[in-house]
Amino acid sequence: MIQSFIVDTEDAELACYQEGSGPLLLLIVGGNGDSSRFIPLSAQLAGRYTVVRYDRRANAHSSGNTQASLDMAQQGRDAAAVIRATGLGAAYVFGSSAGANIALQLTQDHPQRVRALVDHEPPITDFLPSSEAAPWRTFFDRVYTTYLNEGGAAAMRLFASSFVGPEPNSTAPGDQSGSFERFLAHEFRFINRFVPDLEALRRGGVPMVTAVGRDSGEAFYVQTARELARQRPCSCIEISGHHLSYASEPVVFADELHAIFLNL
Repeated sequence: MIQSFIVDTEDAELACYQEGSGPLLLLIVGGNGDSSRFIPLSAQLAGRYTVVRYDRRANAHSSGNTQASLDMAQQGRDAAAVIRATGLGAAYVFGSSAGANIALQLTQDHPQRVRALVDHEPPITDFLPSSEAAPWRTFFDRVYTTYLNEGGAAAMRLFASSFVGPEPNSTAPGDQSGSFERFLAHEFRFINRFVPDLEALRRGGVPMVTAVGRDSGEAFYVQTARELARQRPCSCIEISGHHLSYASEPVVFADELHAIFLNL
């Protein structure tokens, strides 16, 4: 049974959803901030964890300033506030895509709140060597320019061309439930310019791995996950499927994710 609750923090009310029992597991969503994309995965993990997901501020059912630019430090504090509000102590954390970047911010800034982290395909291209990062910076700038000149749909089609694995016209549950206008206007550039603080991650000592899909090929977020693992250092573990398989193949994905947490 899913229980909903609100976390009131820093001028926003965060809509949170909890199910299951056992140690706390926080799922951090990226994209358009709608945690409903985690519904299938949460259901599969609820027999092993108290699973909590939340809509990110100013997205989906959470309030907040919809015209404010994304602040990664704020996103980290929001995630920490959700963990604190459960009263269940430090959390296992799973973040995917932009949610993986937010999970890194949470872990470097609030290590006492994180029991262990699985960081799935984080888009941290500026973390790559400059010669490898430059083409992606150009591509992301092109996506944003396309948004300004042609609108959100055209920009998202261009952005989706960089993904490896998912069918071109496929969607994961929740991915298309809202407008991407705010994401492109106020979040996209900040997510893709995020670079984690390696010294803070090392100093915090939180057990962590990066994870990449077996079907994700050499996508940019696979390259960044490997580079983060090399520099942290930590393991980079292959997991089933592609960038969205936590939603399209939740049974297998949940089992593999649980096995990773057991070994952290």
